Amino acid sequence: MFRPLLLIATLVMTACESDTEVDGQADVSAEVSAKVSHSADVSIEWFGGSIQAAFDSAENEAKPLFLYWGAVWCPPCQEIKHTVFKSQEFIQLTRLFVPVYLDGDTDEAQAWGEKFGVKGYPTMIVFNPAGEEITRIPGGIDISRYNTVLELSLNQMRSTADLVQVALEDSTRLSADEFYQLAYYSWFQDTSAVPDGTDKAELFFRLSTSAPEGELSNRFYMNYLLALTEKNDAEETGQDNLNPAIARRLEVILSSSSLTLASWDSLAYYMEEILALPVIDDAHKVSLAELWANSIFDLRFDESLSRAEKLAGWMPKLQLATRDDQPLADDLRKLLRAELKAADEATPDSFERQSVINQISHIYRQAGLVNDAKSLLLAELEKSASPYYFMSGLGSLAEKDNNFEEALAWRKRAYENSVGVATRFQWGANYVLAMIRMAPEDHQAIAVRASALLSEFHVSGELFAGRNFRILKRLNENLRSWREEQKPETLAFEPEVEKLCDDQKEASLQQQNCRSLFVEDHLVEEKVAQAS
Repeated sequence: MFRPLLLIATLVMTACESDTEVDGQADVSAEVSAKVSHSADVSIEWFGGSIQAAFDSAENEAKPLFLYWGAVWCPPCQEIKHTVFKSQEFIQLTRLFVPVYLDGDTDEAQAWGEKFGVKGYPTMIVFNPAGEEITRIPGGIDISRYNTVLELSLNQMRSTADLVQVALEDSTRLSADEFYQLAYYSWFQDTSAVPDGTDKAELFFRLSTSAPEGELSNRFYMNYLLALTEKNDAEETGQDNLNPAIARRLEVILSSSSLTLASWDSLAYYMEEILALPVIDDAHKVSLAELWANSIFDLRFDESLSRAEKLAGWMPKLQLATRDDQPLADDLRKLLRAELKAADEATPDSFERQSVINQISHIYRQAGLVNDAKSLLLAELEKSASPYYFMSGLGSLAEKDNNFEEALAWRKRAYENSVGVATRFQWGANYVLAMIRMAPEDHQAIAVRASALLSEFHVSGELFAGRNFRILKRLNENLRSWREEQKPETLAFEPEVEKLCDDQKEASLQQQNCRSLFVEDHLVEEKVAQAS
């Protein structure tokens, strides 16, 4: 079993002298321990060199590497920074690792992101000293679980992919520590640990039956239910096979505060999706919705939750209260506004507000209080460190209200205020996509804006890697459909992208990605040529 966290806190008081200098392999000697400050301003000593240098340092020092991939504007990233990364216990644990912060806007960040197979911000990955991935840590869990997962990765150095193979063969061979590592893995942000063709629902159900009873077993069971929601047709989810065991299991979890909190990251956010499963009968869906909403709501002030996660306690309650477009009851609306206002006023830090205000805005919209959400976001523009994020939110609200002129104005303003190469490309693409949706007849503006996005990359290869490439692919597909429908006189976007393909290193990932954008077009042209 994993060691008590109180003990590990006394064992990790070791650090190298600087971010870049090697000061010998980590140990637990009193001499090195004495060098670590316990003052309130101690923070993670992020590695100061390149990503490759960090992996080289980890190998030379025989230390594992902890990688954090994020962005300044990203609300969940700010949530992590202002909770987990401020935990003194977590900070002390990172002294036994080479901790690396990779911002998505830095040079070559997207290429590294693609190499690591990361898709969304934030992503946290632990590698062993040889540079092999061990595990990924999800967001939305409380700080003590982050500490334990980090500690376990330090203790055993066995990859999640290896543990999945063991689980597929015989899950009873897994140790309690290994079950813990798997229970707190970022399953739905990453699929590389699960072999292609694997039935994830079956895997999670198997793990839930063989894991130690309680917290771990029930986390696997919640992942099992979430995996069922990903299946698209009724036959796969068993429409003709009602399963009363599911409702009973959910009742057990939701009747326990500790089990509910242990699976907060799924229970607070996915009530509607799970209760929509056809394997749950209608009578149980009604009673479960009541139990679910009340259980989460009653725990919304639990001290193990961050401020943003406490607010999530409103979500199932609101989903239930506003079903069938019912307006929120007056007493609930009054309580909601009071609690959201209190959370707003209790969060002065502009970076931490990125997460909290985003959550408040989402809850206002869930409650049908759109004007409250709009007023909140307008006021936040003067306070936020990344106001362009909230300008996009205002654009979404205006678009939903069919006020397209206002919506496009906000999208344009958000793009113009965005900062960072990858961020500006994402916000610029969003602006072009918004124009395609709301003003498709404005041919000239769409063509000019789309082409202008390409010129912002001082290194064209960054366009064809990671999130940048996924955004480019989506933008290219939408522009292609728009061109076929609108038939604009000129659109230089695709020819300009094809030219950039030729600038990429032969057989490089960037060149392969770039050329994949046009494979379908070339196949069509070949078929037409053959037919003629």
